[in-house]
Amino acid sequence: MASLNLQRNSEVFFSSVDLNGGAAVTAMTPQNTWKLEVLAGFAVSSSAATQDITNLESGTTPDRSQQRFNTAINPVEWNLQVYLRPTGVVTGATALGTGAGTNASGNAKPVADWFMWQSMVSNTKPTSGTADQSVWSTGGKLVTTNVAAGTGSHSSRTNFSTASENHLYFKLDNVIYQVQAATVNGATVDAGIEEIATTTWSGMGTILTELTGTPRDNAVAVFGGILNSGSSVNANSNATALSVTAAYHPFNTMNVAGTVATNSFIKNRLSSIEFHHKPTAAGTDVKYVFPVTALSFDYNNNMTYLTPEELGTLNTPIGQFTGTRAVTGSATMYLRAGDTESAQFLRNIAADSRTASSATSNANLIIGGATAPYVAFQLDACQFEFQVLAIEDVISLSVNFVAQEPAATKGDGGEVKIFAAKS
Repeated sequence: MASLNLQRNSEVFFSSVDLNGGAAVTAMTPQNTWKLEVLAGFAVSSSAATQDITNLESGTTPDRSQQRFNTAINPVEWNLQVYLRPTGVVTGATALGTGAGTNASGNAKPVADWFMWQSMVSNTKPTSGTADQSVWSTGGKLVTTNVAAGTGSHSSRTNFSTASENHLYFKLDNVIYQVQAATVNGATVDAGIEEIATTTWSGMGTILTELTGTPRDNAVAVFGGILNSGSSVNANSNATALSVTAAYHPFNTMNVAGTVATNSFIKNRLSSIEFHHKPTAAGTDVKYVFPVTALSFDYNNNMTYLTPEELGTLNTPIGQFTGTRAVTGSATMYLRAGDTESAQFLRNIAADSRTASSATSNANLIIGGATAPYVAFQLDACQFEFQVLAIEDVISLSVNFVAQEPAATKGDGGEVKIFAAKS
């Protein structure tokens, strides 16, 4: 009897290399292929659009048949969750640099899944051939606006019509699936105070394909597992040199200043949030710093896919387009009295008669607290909704907010700046 395939033994990889398209095993390197240390509950699915044609006639022996046709393969949908882990690679430098905060490639890569963030917010692919090309800049910073190339940072444009396409590999124990032309649509960062900070990634692709024959053996040679012949291969990742061929970059380690270091977890219990809000356009800025009981951040490209509707053909998606960029967040904190406490913040928001106050309001979500490790999301123009009171043993309030383009970058993005630091 064939063995069962277990989620516990599954792994997920992100790469610019198309094995199903015939790429050689040596094409995969730690500069273009990365592992994602996913948590339980990841998913990948592909469905079909159908059409039912029914017959309904009169008479004593009517034709009451039904026929179903598969008319199109819908875009592949996938989602996965990983820990948000700072790496310490926060400085752009020349390649092979060993200064503080640098990486051997010279690119700033301040979080373990830097390539996912880049695929979501930038038109610059995380890799070109066998060389990685990060758009994160010195200071461990990623901005959602157009930026020019700098030392250790590539140029980036965030107002793009089509997203960067790469490939996701789901190694489900001994069965390997490839999501071809995979795009990253959105990310949700959750900072529940009893948890470790996580990011939930979601996206789509054109086709979900099981790798068989030579492409499967090529995948096993890189990811590890059982070859078609039945023999086993260990994963061929070299975390120290990160330069061997037929390998991938691990998720939990990073070459920092010439030494392999373990990426940090973030303890959400230390998280806080900083709000700035003027009650009137000409009013005085008031700063509020809250300890939170729950905190989240969400970025969504609202992508759509195009699929033909030709008769007599099983149609497949031919491309994708980005929609309106949506950057939102929410926070929950206890209701406290005081001039710069949550009750005063609630009072000022409720008393603000303006329909739009984002020009004089901003927020900084500091996940992990002010001391590293942390990841902070700075929203320079923030529209607050009216808060919601929750009457429980300890009274609390929740507020949702939307990041908007600041006046200085109107039409050019700039809804959020992300900063990361490792302890």
